Amino acid sequence: MRRLGSVRRGLTAMLTAVSVAVLATAVAAKDVSRENTLIFENISERVTTPENYNPFLPSTLLHAGLQQVGFESLFYYNYETTKIEPWQAESYAFNDKFDEVTIKLRSGITWSDGVPFTAKDVVYTMNMLKANAPALGNWSVNAKTWVKDIVAVDDQTVKITLTSANPRFILDTFGVRIYGVTFILPEHIWKDKDPMTFSNYDLSKGWPVSTSPYGLVASNSTEVTWDRRDDWWGAKTGFKRLPKPERVLFRTAGSEERRAAMAVNNELDTLWVMGRANFESVKAQNPDVAAWYKDPPYAYLDPCPRYLAFNTTLKPFDDPKLRWAMSYAMNRDAIVDIAWEGLTKPAKWMTADYPALTKFIDPNNDLFEKYPTLAFDTQKTAEIMESEGYAKDGDGLWAKDGKHVSLDIVIRQGEADQTKMAPVVTQLLRRGGFDANFQLADIAAYTDALNSGRANAWLDVSCGGVSDPYATFDLYHSRHAAPMGQVATGARSRWKNADFDKIVDEMAVTDSEDPKLQELTRKGLELWLPELPAVPLVQAALLASVNNHYWKNWPDEKNNYYHPGWWWASALPLVVNVEPAK
Repeated sequence: MRRLGSVRRGLTAMLTAVSVAVLATAVAAKDVSRENTLIFENISERVTTPENYNPFLPSTLLHAGLQQVGFESLFYYNYETTKIEPWQAESYAFNDKFDEVTIKLRSGITWSDGVPFTAKDVVYTMNMLKANAPALGNWSVNAKTWVKDIVAVDDQTVKITLTSANPRFILDTFGVRIYGVTFILPEHIWKDKDPMTFSNYDLSKGWPVSTSPYGLVASNSTEVTWDRRDDWWGAKTGFKRLPKPERVLFRTAGSEERRAAMAVNNELDTLWVMGRANFESVKAQNPDVAAWYKDPPYAYLDPCPRYLAFNTTLKPFDDPKLRWAMSYAMNRDAIVDIAWEGLTKPAKWMTADYPALTKFIDPNNDLFEKYPTLAFDTQKTAEIMESEGYAKDGDGLWAKDGKHVSLDIVIRQGEADQTKMAPVVTQLLRRGGFDANFQLADIAAYTDALNSGRANAWLDVSCGGVSDPYATFDLYHSRHAAPMGQVATGARSRWKNADFDKIVDEMAVTDSEDPKLQELTRKGLELWLPELPAVPLVQAALLASVNNHYWKNWPDEKNNYYHPGWWWASALPLVVNVEPAK
């Protein structure tokens, strides 16, 4: 990849000051048997910045333990119960207008260094994020957008005044709606630090300091180790039992073939995505390996459909007609058959096929007939391109004024489904006459390319609404569309539409059960679909699995106490529930 952006450069300069020798020789404080060690797979091929434990820097790799066991959340949204379950907090209450919310924290919570966890930490975190938006990513944009004022009423009470009504504020900000969350930081550690450069990493000082039952003891590019803190507040106060795993280790597999071999040999207790054939082969050799469903499609439906994205400020991707031309070149059935081995289905829009969401999308099927996002029609592609003044050259590629429509599609390493989709999507585009190529990038380089605007196209995940479609629409609000070279957030497409913004702003203050939200959904689609700022591709049935050889009581379709996203910030409710298998 080319040079990284300013945030990435600043972080790299800061990290060079950390002793590599200390990192290389960092060892766990004690010997722990395999039977007492829970081994998660790090779903990325490597940890690109193993000395960085700042949870809000866009380049930070969260799913090597930092968000699963490194921090705790105020609340956790349980997909199976559709309830927001309290954790660090014990309750929340909105006023009648939904423009003020009061959060009550649990008593007896302490940081890992013994300092009490209080409302002042919540106030510090939100104000810090507001002051550093948008450089600290979507969480900082969310704080700046919604938090008008925040005060500590007392040590256990936080009062937040919102900029306007927002009935989803707790879910979106503190509930792990999808994947990540706004973690609360210890003010006494962070208050004198620059959050744009602070690595939050010093094993000799016990950093990162958190309230979690686990503390970091070793970190390198392929393995990260967290050991149980037996003085965890949750066990001391009777909130939860002390987790059974004495150690939680995050290990890199690196490839699907290596993952399959490690699964057969019981070297991993959780397994990132495998193709159908590999999964069925592994299960035949090791019956302890299991997915959410016993039978196909095996996988739990991920809330984030996959799509082809564009930087809509770059020519020719600023032209909606060309974006539609590329959509017509997409044979989504081929993507399903080849990249997903038939275990998913095409996505007509950017929301998952959850009942709570389809009730908002399906009533607009007439719009999807008018704007057929599922259509594969290369003749329609040709009609659009010719009407725009393009002609195919000797290589069969569309050109105008001697220039091809060139896409350098950025793909994030470790996202197994997207690395499999990349050659299929690229080939479909080339067959449609577009000069398409793809390039793999680690998470830091991928994030920088999207945030800075350097990428002209990429494959991405549409992580938005789960209980209604507002959060998906919000990804395309203009407040996320930073100028080139500055950090874009949301969908990072930099698409702007003032009328669309007004609709999204209305959706934000409208409750899920209000019939008005159906009307606003339709109005939003009427503006989004003809513009097509991104091309929906497929639903995401991620065949991530678990291994019951050493640890049991993982959730599944019959034991559905929680959803199975062990790479999310909601992994801790799984960790405290797993039991030794023997």
